[in-house]
Amino acid sequence: MTKQKQASHKKTAPRAEEPRRVRRRKFWALGMLVVAALVVIAFEVWPFGSSHSQTIANPDAPLASFFRPEVLYWRDEIEGWAREHHVNPNVIAIVIQIESCGNPNAISNAGALGLMQVMPFHFQNGENMINPDTNVARGMTVFYECLTQFAGWDLGTALACYNGGPSVTQRPFSSWANETQYYYRWATGLWSDVQNGDETSDALEDWLAAGGERLCVQAGRSQSVLATG
Repeated sequence: MTKQKQASHKKTAPRAEEPRRVRRRKFWALGMLVVAALVVIAFEVWPFGSSHSQTIANPDAPLASFFRPEVLYWRDEIEGWAREHHVNPNVIAIVIQIESCGNPNAISNAGALGLMQVMPFHFQNGENMINPDTNVARGMTVFYECLTQFAGWDLGTALACYNGGPSVTQRPFSSWANETQYYYRWATGLWSDVQNGDETSDALEDWLAAGGERLCVQAGRSQSVLATG
């Protein structure tokens, strides 16, 4: 009986080990699936994962074709500014589109200047405030302050902050000035169209109908002077 029990034990011992090996394989396979999923997520959300990833901080993202010709006039510069300031070129294009439609000489009733309509107090003494490179550099400083300090990396809120000041991020949408509410809707609409890869933009058409067309006419005139000068 003892020998039979020992023999029986020797036969069943390997079977006791088999489930552990199976479990180890299952854990290993599950681990690989988790790693693969994390890699996919990283490429989706990490700003520098893909040249075609339309994230805020991807300077290599393609510039949408639906922007007005007066904005696309600055295409090479916008792409260069995007690399310099580590931001998606469409973000710069959205601000230029809404603020000036590409008019480097634009001046608002409030005194904002240039392509990105930057207020004079954001410039250093002696700077040429309507110089496109300087204007965009100071505008991007304001934008990044809004984006990182007040908007928690939410682009719509950052651009509302850019238009209406940091206080808008602390108040409900209904209390914002009408201009800032419209600005937010146009900006987020344009950004959504960018992310969708659309060739046309309803948000842009709304902006043009609300008075943006006039800005583009003025921009075209300024660009004609630049071309002949």
